[in-house]
Amino acid sequence: MAKLNRRRRDHGGWSGRGALWLTVLVLVLLATGVVMHGNEPMLDATEPAAVPWHRVATVVHGLFAWVFCIVAGRWVWPHVVLVWSRRNGNWIWELGLVTAAVAGIGALTGLGLLYGLADWRDFLAAVHWWVGLAWPAACLAHAWKWIAEGRGPRR
Repeated sequence: MAKLNRRRRDHGGWSGRGALWLTVLVLVLLATGVVMHGNEPMLDATEPAAVPWHRVATVVHGLFAWVFCIVAGRWVWPHVVLVWSRRNGNWIWELGLVTAAVAGIGALTGLGLLYGLADWRDFLAAVHWWVGLAWPAACLAHAWKWIAEGRGPRR
């Protein structure tokens, strides 16, 4: 962390590039998740046109989920290391913990959908869906004060 320049330290370890990549990845994950979730009722024999869209969305969602893990490892862990020592119990810091916990639930349910038992699929899909909708909102709430004050990451 000593290698971070002062501006990046002031932004919790985030760079503009990191915030941009994370935003793009989250938007793609949201869009493909909506396509998968929205097409599920039409996957029976009455709507054969829905099958290719569902398959493409599933592949893209899985690919971007793994890329998301790489990006999160690159920018989230330095953020955690840098701000952990600054913890002061305020609501933004506590919301960061909630955001991290929600992200963990999303990751675990995603892995469960990929590798878990078929009996668990309906439960895991429902939890993963709602977590996938809640997590970006939690991220925005966590960073809202920082964004509203115009202190967002710069290059």
